[in-house]
Amino acid sequence: MALGALVPMETVTEYADRKTELEGKIGSLETERNSLLGDIAMLKERVSTLELEKAVNTLEGEVQALRTEKAVLEEKAAKFSEETFEVESQGSEGLQVN
Repeated sequence: MALGALVPMETVTEYADRKTELEGKIGSLETERNSLLGDIAMLKERVSTLELEKAVNTLEGEVQALRTEKAVLEEKAAKFSEETFEVESQGSEGLQVN
């Protein structure tokens, strides 16, 4: 028996057309998948970089605040040291006068 007698020619053409359609869809989906994977990788890097930049900005703010606090405390400590020195000097002078 010939193949044509078992399967009508229209059916063979429909299968061939459907196969071509599916292969095209597969190619299109693979292209989109690869594009999406590339976009996702790029976005992950961007988010990671933005998170690092945020951490840097936060730490820079904290470090600047600590530097300011340190400078203020050093200034106060120096002022107290001067006052203590002046009080001690005045006390010494007072002892010498007597």
